[in-house]
Amino acid sequence: MKAPEMRPAFTITPGNGDLPRLELVAPDGARAEVYLQGAHIVSWVPANNHERLFLSRASQFRSGEPIRGGIPVVFPQFGTFGPLSLHGFARLMPWEFVSVELVGEYSSARFRLHDTVESLSLWPHPFRTELILMIGNNQLHVALHVSNTGTESFTFTAALHTYFGVSDVQSAFLKGLYNQHYRDSVDGGIDKLEKSPTVGFTGAVNRIYLDAPSEVQLIESNISTAVRKVGFRDLVIWNPGAAKCATVPDLEENDYQHFVCVEAATIREPVYLAPGEHWEGIQLLETAWVDPDKSITYSDK
Repeated sequence: MKAPEMRPAFTITPGNGDLPRLELVAPDGARAEVYLQGAHIVSWVPANNHERLFLSRASQFRSGEPIRGGIPVVFPQFGTFGPLSLHGFARLMPWEFVSVELVGEYSSARFRLHDTVESLSLWPHPFRTELILMIGNNQLHVALHVSNTGTESFTFTAALHTYFGVSDVQSAFLKGLYNQHYRDSVDGGIDKLEKSPTVGFTGAVNRIYLDAPSEVQLIESNISTAVRKVGFRDLVIWNPGAAKCATVPDLEENDYQHFVCVEAATIREPVYLAPGEHWEGIQLLETAWVDPDKSITYSDK
């Protein structure tokens, strides 16, 4: 007799604002929550660990409105670098839930979005995107696939706009960006060179690191999170600081103290897709405990 096919534990239930939400559990207990609107990952809890993503309590959870926090999918336009509204439309549209499966010891879920009458009125290109997430142990693997299903070429920019939860933003810092060029949006978009071995968040920060390294580390308290990227060329880091945070309606007054954004992105050189071509960008997050006395990281706790 053929053995029954094993599938990860998952449910799809109404979440906040009655928006459909998938809850995925890996065999080792790692968990994730994804809203079908935007294929928006709002929670990631590694096995034997705690919540690693920030989600604003002021998020509106309304159809067609962005969710503040988690991992918004930015497509087909990053920021205001183009004619569309901020960060494009993918994060605002309902995605199709496709499947879940076990991949070794990891649980995986797949979501799909393609062109609609609404999207074509905003951006006149037939396309198909898929978001595939995989959880297990201390890792979250997120892949964004984009296909040109039309008869004309197009270009796009994209990002996985990850909000990491931190206990105190002033104690968080990044390693791995020394001697890298970046565009400082807080300082009028001036191009600069990173001269420090660590990058902190002591005030408003909004930077695009161009042709960034394939891996950086976010360190805060006794947790280190490696942010690795494939396919994405750039890296964005962002925290609004106190003054800007107070003007954002879906952030609470002191929320800036409890998150930093570190985003795999492709911005400076848009991706070019001819008819029938495909592109993939991957972001892999991996947590580890840090020994503050020995400056050693390890992931076997």
